[in-house]
Amino acid sequence: MSLKTLLRSVLYLASLGLAVHLVVPRIPGIERSFVLISTSSGPLIWAAFLAIFGSYACYAEILGRTVGATTGLGASARSRKRQGLGRWFMFRLTVAEHGASKVLPGGGSAAAAVTYAGLRLRGLKPTRGALAVATTSVIVYGTLAAIFLASLVYLILDHELNRAATAASVFALFLTFCALLLATLSYRSPNATRRFLTGVLYRAGRLLLRRRWSRRQTELKAARIVLGLQSEVRALREQLLYHPVAAARLFALAVLYWAFDAACLFLIFVALGVPTGGIELFVAFGVATTFGSLPLTPGGLGVVEATLIGTLALLGAGPEVAIPVLGYRLFNFWLPIPLAAILYPTLSVGSAKYTRGEGSPNHRPKVRRKKPR
Repeated sequence: MSLKTLLRSVLYLASLGLAVHLVVPRIPGIERSFVLISTSSGPLIWAAFLAIFGSYACYAEILGRTVGATTGLGASARSRKRQGLGRWFMFRLTVAEHGASKVLPGGGSAAAAVTYAGLRLRGLKPTRGALAVATTSVIVYGTLAAIFLASLVYLILDHELNRAATAASVFALFLTFCALLLATLSYRSPNATRRFLTGVLYRAGRLLLRRRWSRRQTELKAARIVLGLQSEVRALREQLLYHPVAAARLFALAVLYWAFDAACLFLIFVALGVPTGGIELFVAFGVATTFGSLPLTPGGLGVVEATLIGTLALLGAGPEVAIPVLGYRLFNFWLPIPLAAILYPTLSVGSAKYTRGEGSPNHRPKVRRKKPR
């Protein structure tokens, strides 16, 4: 590591540490959550730590296996390690991605850019790196969509919800079904889907924004949406449809990824002595995490907390759930930020050995010259 890179990393860590030091104490209720967690059951808090790290390990394994599939290295961790794509590198890249999604504008898209840049450091071709990132996103967030649908079905069947909440749940189910249908049609009939989506967006834009919404702007936006959905579905088909056993393992890892995250939430509630049902907590987790993954605020800050507390209130919980929710966000939101700040500069360590890999512009195939007779 050069002196310039070292100095840049030190300044980066110092500025980020100062920002966290100034911002975190200003959050309402966060100081009380710190105090309660520090005085609660030690084994349960350590178990919550391990649950978060188990979640990251599952995500790193998904990313590593998809990278192995796209590059032809296979699922073997040993073969990936020889190319600088071992489990430890994938874990550091996963933590850096999760930390970036909490602080950078754009949330998931910014985190995907960090992952893509990290894979490029190991010499992956741009197309293969993008395919690995897209496949990982489809697997992880497709599993979250299934959890969200199950949570909505539970909320609809729960007779304690009022009519407004039931109508909102049915509407959310309808929107999810429309999104799945749009993704399928974008892959099978992209031109027809683009024309239909242009008409829908144009009418909605003219209704809301009046003259400021142009037809050309609508066509470009619809084309970007269809192209993005088409690439996601293509990545899913290429990597999963023709490898059912590998696909089942990846989706099992994705379920474990979200299950470990939900286990951290449950352990914080138990550690702080706030009684709540496990099913109700998992349902609220599914709804809150889905809304938090939308690009509204970085890392869903404020959205996850409000949705989690609101959903638990609909299911009969009292105001005492606010402190455990904030305590859970200490692990889920704030913990990855300093860890990412520490681990992100290490991603470039040793990258010089792989810059002449398949994705490097300096890579040239060796030409065997004939010896003169």
